[in-house]
Amino acid sequence: MSMIVNITFTAANGQRDALVDSLLSVLDETRAYDGCEGVTFAEANDNPSSMLLVEKWASIPHYDAYKAWRRESGTTVLGGDLVDGTPETTYFTILGG
Repeated sequence: MSMIVNITFTAANGQRDALVDSLLSVLDETRAYDGCEGVTFAEANDNPSSMLLVEKWASIPHYDAYKAWRRESGTTVLGGDLVDGTPETTYFTILGG
């Protein structure tokens, strides 16, 4: 069953542009990963340092495999010093479609 992963995070002080560039550089790989059905990357209108990733995955195992691949390849952007604090991740199961 398809799921949505909602990740909210804030750029570290002075790191907004570097964070955006880093994320944009890996999104095509994410979109091409097996089971990824789409990714949207956005920033808050009133605070450009506040950002959001909305990812749609075919299943939890697909997303778990993707996360493991990012960790193993060392290409996890949200775990580095570009982000202030820890990103907040919420998982949603798609109902009725």
